[in-house]
Amino acid sequence: MTKLNFGILGAARIAAGALIPAIQKSSDSSVLAVAARDGERAKAYAAQHNIPRFYASYDELLSDPEIHAVYNPLPTSEHAPWTLKALKAGKHVLVEKSFTMNASEAQQVAAAAQAAGKIVMEGFMWRFHPQVQQVKDLISSGAIGALRLIRASFSFTLADPLDIRAFEKLGGGASYDIATYCVNGARTFAGREPVSVTGWQTLYPQSHPAGGGADESFGGTLDFGADLRAIIDSSMGQPFKQRVELVGATGAITMNEPWLPNASNTHLLELNGQPLETPTASHYSLMLEHFNAAIRGEVELRYPAAESVRQMRVLDGLRESARQGGAPITI
Repeated sequence: MTKLNFGILGAARIAAGALIPAIQKSSDSSVLAVAARDGERAKAYAAQHNIPRFYASYDELLSDPEIHAVYNPLPTSEHAPWTLKALKAGKHVLVEKSFTMNASEAQQVAAAAQAAGKIVMEGFMWRFHPQVQQVKDLISSGAIGALRLIRASFSFTLADPLDIRAFEKLGGGASYDIATYCVNGARTFAGREPVSVTGWQTLYPQSHPAGGGADESFGGTLDFGADLRAIIDSSMGQPFKQRVELVGATGAITMNEPWLPNASNTHLLELNGQPLETPTASHYSLMLEHFNAAIRGEVELRYPAAESVRQMRVLDGLRESARQGGAPITI
């Protein structure tokens, strides 16, 4: 295989804004096709983004033998069904977050990927930026002493009330869309799974065009044992904010742009209030390079589907706790 050909499921803005350009700039992959339920929309999207082929159904794209891998940025409710179909069609899959609607679906995908001998990975691009390893190295070196507290935040204002991210049945809500980053960040820097979680949520009102149900704001705490806790907060109804603080026994690290690095001119990292130099990098390109290398068998996949199963178990626990008014849930 000299070049990996990608197919895109759906004419999504998120694909056009980040991943498609990363694929097209790479030397070892290309975007061969896009599919949408509306053939005219697929045609227009293909023309706009210089994609050679377009299909009026996802099944047609999956039947194309020249497509090696699929990017699935569909609504969260469609992640598991179409990832399973892509695996059955013999394709590798890069899945947008959240990986699935729940841990049960995630386990089905993980089992199907293993049975098919294909690569499936959740598209948490933030993990591939050099600042993440830089933070891990600072923690392991003892620069802030024993890690005691992680605070992770991600918020923005969802201006369009008809945006699919507000619809619960499509997997909308802050818990599926942006709290996922906070949970992933807490787990990544803790280096282990929480033993219990508590969650809280603020739902859209029933008068909302989406009909209510989805959480506009979502947060909680994760207890990792051994004196380590994490506090997360997220909202789709607040001003833009992204931040991670890692507080140790003797110092603290601040990540000013953890999820969308290089979004402004702010220095990315601070150690005890002092700025640190961090390389500028395209985290999307680095994620893609790793994904492609794993498909070729050149490296072991850093974040296999089993990792996403663990992520979804924590999210399931947080949502269940929120539904029960903040009751602790054992993971």
